[in-house]
Amino acid sequence: MSSDSSISMPMCMLIDHLNPKLSYTVLCNKEELMIYMTEKKSILKELGEEELLLPELVNAALAANERIKYYFTLLQTAQSRALHTDSEFSSLKKEREIAGVENALLDSVVQGAKGLGSGTYRIPYTGEIFSAIKACMQEMSLPILGQGKAHDYDKRLTELLEGWPAGEEALSEQFLQRITSGDRKSGDSLHLLVMDMHRTLNSMQGELSQENIDGSMTYLLEEDDRVMVRAFMAGVNRTAPLKFDHPGLGTTATRICPRLVIQNDIGLTDAHMLVVNIEGMTASIVHTDIHMPRLKFFQSLFDAWDMKWEDALSKRGSDRFEKEVYHLLTGRYTARNFGDLGAFLTHLGSRIVFLIDWNRARKRLGDFLPNKDCIAVLKWAANNEVGHIAFFKLGGERIIYDALLLSVPCAEPLHQILGREKCMEYFKWVLQTAATGLLADSSRSLLQDEIKAELLGQLGSAYEKLMGMCEEHTSLIIEAATAVSDSLLKRDVDFAARSAQKVRVWKGQADEIVRKVRFFSRRSEEASFFTSLINASDDALDHLEEASFLATLILPDALSREVHADLSMMAEIAHRCSQEVLKSLISAREVHKGYSREEMADFLGASDSVMGLEKECDEARRKTVQGSLRESEGDKGFLVCFELTRSIMATASFLANAAGIMHDNILENMGR
Repeated sequence: MSSDSSISMPMCMLIDHLNPKLSYTVLCNKEELMIYMTEKKSILKELGEEELLLPELVNAALAANERIKYYFTLLQTAQSRALHTDSEFSSLKKEREIAGVENALLDSVVQGAKGLGSGTYRIPYTGEIFSAIKACMQEMSLPILGQGKAHDYDKRLTELLEGWPAGEEALSEQFLQRITSGDRKSGDSLHLLVMDMHRTLNSMQGELSQENIDGSMTYLLEEDDRVMVRAFMAGVNRTAPLKFDHPGLGTTATRICPRLVIQNDIGLTDAHMLVVNIEGMTASIVHTDIHMPRLKFFQSLFDAWDMKWEDALSKRGSDRFEKEVYHLLTGRYTARNFGDLGAFLTHLGSRIVFLIDWNRARKRLGDFLPNKDCIAVLKWAANNEVGHIAFFKLGGERIIYDALLLSVPCAEPLHQILGREKCMEYFKWVLQTAATGLLADSSRSLLQDEIKAELLGQLGSAYEKLMGMCEEHTSLIIEAATAVSDSLLKRDVDFAARSAQKVRVWKGQADEIVRKVRFFSRRSEEASFFTSLINASDDALDHLEEASFLATLILPDALSREVHADLSMMAEIAHRCSQEVLKSLISAREVHKGYSREEMADFLGASDSVMGLEKECDEARRKTVQGSLRESEGDKGFLVCFELTRSIMATASFLANAAGIMHDNILENMGR
């Protein structure tokens, strides 16, 4: 990679139009020199808190000094190898790794160096080496700009960079000397300039007097400032274990008169940062984020505090932000006294961990809950200091899907199976179990199994819910059968009409139950039989509704008392049949919970009674048809009676079908 000729300009000229306290990275190729700002530092610039960068810039400059020393050593060793081809020389791989240089191609530089005669050398990858040296010089320059010796350093750098080659061409011994020489008597060199800058950086680092206060890097603090930083870090450290090994929560604090400034980088998102300005009894929060919902969530964590929030602003950030637009939220809290201010800062510090990966958590929980409920669960997790990261360390949504495959293999939202409230309670329990379990160093597989088992238990309650709906539907069948039986016994047209109206209302209620059962049973292979069960039961109710209508067509004297009695007997048998179906459903529920001989006997007895009653109803139907045919004085009376017997018989048949479906399901489950 060759460098552009514009590189020969001094570093300060290359970045003169930019803020000197920001960190830049240099990429060089044949066409251009690219300088771009690190995203977090760009945000601090936009927030007006660039002073917080100085310790970081000094540290980065010292790290660049270590890298540049490696490059000098590499060039010197390559030159020696070119002069003494018969000698063994190290590739300097270990030195490269210690210095933090990742370019493994440089390990072949020493071996590939060649002498060209007349004091000239060809050294591989010199274009990349020179670009890296210039980038290191730039990084070392940034914190020094504005210092007393900055102008002198810039002048020397201008002279030393003059005439640098554009690529891997023959390098003269004089040029290499101008880079690597450490002898001041032989003239100035880049190496000597680096040494002088290094001394200045060490002096700056000492003047900053960095102090670690409970994990926060601080400098230039007053005694009261230390109390406030400790209060803030008390909150951070209280909940920091909930991030586990996730990076983030790095804190820096300094006094920028007349205020104490605390900055926390939260996580790894480009524009996600929190800055707190404390002046007197007022703490002002400036919080940036690319996700507006997370910004609003953060705001909601201070409901118990008398915060004054400004409207969030949307701003366009650096080209290298994760998103082009980020959002900025500002809020202010005025404390009653010093102790209240400390309590607020502790609360503030304790909330930050719950913002890490929050948007990911909201989206993953959104597979199972409506968005509003997801946010409510995450807020509960923050308020109860359990968080959400532990759950994702265990496997997150994958655990839930694995459990669903065991019982409810579908892609439908879980809240449609369990109900919203129960689903929210389940996920609250999950987040708490995951956090407390991992913090206690419990077995990961055990925690995963507990989460799955709890869900399977909850899905078991869904089975109970479906069974309850089927029982409710059967209760409506019993009411309808009673109404038909009473209409036939009373032989009163008006009473029959009122009864038929009631049956139509019950049928409407039953239709809603059928819809729900069909909806829920489609979401579980284990519960799929409920569709067949409710369809059979609903067919029985359809025929009862028809029977209630036909009962209104029978005039009081159209049929003999004997035929009326036979019809009433059929209706009574259908009524008893519906009662036995309800008994079988209730018994089946108990058998499903756990087998016992007594419960199984009750279930089998009720199922057998339904089958017997169906046969009894069929015999009564034949007797009624015969009597009606013998005594009917006209075709209309016989037709009504005949259709009525068919409807009542169909009711009994479909009830028997429903009992058979339940019977087969229970025995299949027992077999499994």
